[in-house]
Amino acid sequence: MPGVNQPSKEQVRAYMRRRLHARQPPPAPEEIRRQLAGRHGHLTPSSPASIALQGWRLSVDLAWLGALLLLACYLDDSLQFAKNG
Repeated sequence: MPGVNQPSKEQVRAYMRRRLHARQPPPAPEEIRRQLAGRHGHLTPSSPASIALQGWRLSVDLAWLGALLLLACYLDDSLQFAKNG
């Protein structure tokens, strides 16, 4: 699920402590996510700068992946050449 962010362990523990003291059955998972996102703004990107930062990280990750694939192809070709030569 690309749009679902995971809360931290501390956030989940704090939420469960609040729920324990409320003495009610737990709400649906969507309601829990909504409540956690409302209290912790860093779970969802709220500014254009944070969205741009995520895009920048994605481009760096893709560049890193491309470099690793290029290196793997190079090493694979050199190993085949050594076996045949």
